[in-house]
Amino acid sequence: MRYLLLSTLLVLGFVACKQTVKGKNGVTYKSASEYNDFIVNRQTTLMKKVVEFGKAAKENLDSAEAMVKQSAVDVEKMIIEIKGMPAYKGDSALRDAAVTSFSFYKKIFEKDYMDILAIRKKGDENITEADITEQNRIVASITSEEAGLDKIFQAAQREYASKNNMKLLEDKAQNELKKEAEKMDKE
Repeated sequence: MRYLLLSTLLVLGFVACKQTVKGKNGVTYKSASEYNDFIVNRQTTLMKKVVEFGKAAKENLDSAEAMVKQSAVDVEKMIIEIKGMPAYKGDSALRDAAVTSFSFYKKIFEKDYMDILAIRKKGDENITEADITEQNRIVASITSEEAGLDKIFQAAQREYASKNNMKLLEDKAQNELKKEAEKMDKE
């Protein structure tokens, strides 16, 4: 009887150590890397939406507007998913930095990009110097805020990786998307 009790306690102890973390979003995170990847995958999708908007805005403003409206809805869903993630081993800094970053993108889809589109829809002959100044101000504001939030997110990700003995690898897809977005910004 004593051995049965001891072996039962050992099995329960082993199971407790290997339990996965499940969030309000219904997703189970079996490892620190799965937790990180959940966020990074959504971040890549978000970056694709930003690049697609840039391309669409050059070709068809009505299409770009529809894309921006849908992207705002999609980003809101991503924010809800990420907010539904539990703290990983008591650490919520990565999740919280992601929520802040994604909320910024939701704002630019809902307001900033729509404001830029409204200016561009006036047509070249009706755009005023004030419109150009406002468009440049919006772009500069987006660029500045985005850089600050990106630094905060990257710091949170590095700290998370360090705490969880993870090695951060360069995400080639995200790097290509960043390059493409930067190229469009210069044009």
